[in-house]
Amino acid sequence: MRCFSSVWSVVGISVAVTVLAGCGGTQPVTGVPAVRPLTDPSMRHPPRRRIEHLIVVVQAQRTFDDLFSGYPGASAPGYGCASRGTARPPLGLSGGCPPGDTRVPLKAKRLAAPACRLSSTFTDYFKVAWDDGRMDGWNQLDPADPLCPYTHVERSDTQKYWALARQYGIADHAFPSTHFGFFPDQLYLVAGTSEIARKAWVVGIPDEAPWGCDAPPGTVTTALAHGRIGVGPFPCFTQFPTMANLFDNAGVSWRFYYDARDAFNWNPFQAIKHVFEGQDWKRDISSPATNIFGDLTNGNLAAVSWVLSPYANSDSPGTRDGPRWVTFIVDAVMKSNYWQNTAIVVIWNNEGDGRYYDNVAPPQLDDVGLGFRVPMLVVSPYAKRHYVSHTEYEFGSLLKFMEENWNLPPLGGYATDQRASSISNMFDFGR
Repeated sequence: MRCFSSVWSVVGISVAVTVLAGCGGTQPVTGVPAVRPLTDPSMRHPPRRRIEHLIVVVQAQRTFDDLFSGYPGASAPGYGCASRGTARPPLGLSGGCPPGDTRVPLKAKRLAAPACRLSSTFTDYFKVAWDDGRMDGWNQLDPADPLCPYTHVERSDTQKYWALARQYGIADHAFPSTHFGFFPDQLYLVAGTSEIARKAWVVGIPDEAPWGCDAPPGTVTTALAHGRIGVGPFPCFTQFPTMANLFDNAGVSWRFYYDARDAFNWNPFQAIKHVFEGQDWKRDISSPATNIFGDLTNGNLAAVSWVLSPYANSDSPGTRDGPRWVTFIVDAVMKSNYWQNTAIVVIWNNEGDGRYYDNVAPPQLDDVGLGFRVPMLVVSPYAKRHYVSHTEYEFGSLLKFMEENWNLPPLGGYATDQRASSISNMFDFGR
């Protein structure tokens, strides 16, 4: 084992960690029982509703205001609020903001524009921007360019997203389940948690590459344990079940599409021991992500699919092909034999680093979340048309809908599927 010190920017929190394995000092979170995989293919759970196929497309980084500022019927004003701190923006209007704040018009920018810089002054960017729910601290993140986050993407770049939202449904109160970055958020999308013990969460990326169950011995994650950041376990988890457990037990087919050669893939199942080391990895993990188009054409689409969009198509800062990529997927489903019984949910991840302004305060349901608000689109023949949902959703809401639709039990343990509202109210099954 190694003794080393490192400083990581853990997407939304900068962490200085000293790992002293075998040398005393900080120790990993341990003593959590393993979860045994459930496999009983004899149990079949047909869908209870008309949705026989669900496709979850995972985009990255953006907030609701960034992509949908000004969207009719949604909470998406064309301005943001800036606190009167050491980095004061120019004086503007004050209406609609906390007393003493400045009202800053959101400036249009291109989708491919680079992200704002972050000041090294802060260790928790989310906390600064969130500002105890006032949502006015973005101007504090970079004193050299305090108004950088107060932007929205030009309408010409997001028109494909707006077209889907207008024809089908969009949620304007959907939140990532954490504000600690892409890696733990990915775990929430398949497991409803990154909680490895009561009040102890994995919150940071592993310190080595490759990561996951194939990481080098001695690799660690960062974790928030009882209010303090420290050393988390090796990134090959046995501490919590995932939807793979429920699906395998019930005989519900599933597949996770991603690009294995993409350095930004963060496939969460790569860190789930029984999936990575079992038959699921060969049968249900598919790379590259474009394989979904072949499965649609060949009649091989699983009941539940996650599509982790390639970096270039993910809407990450500096990229521009996300709207076209999502539209390609939607068009391919519409042209396939699956359209009449399929729902496509497009959800965005957000690292909690405050690079893009949003006006809606995320409720803080536990020590790690919720994170900054993100868009969620629902596209289906059964989606409510021209609909804006104001229901509070989190990533566990997708898992709850899966459980309802395929008549599955909840994940149990520390998973958030039981507390989350299902996205079922975004559908009209009476048509």
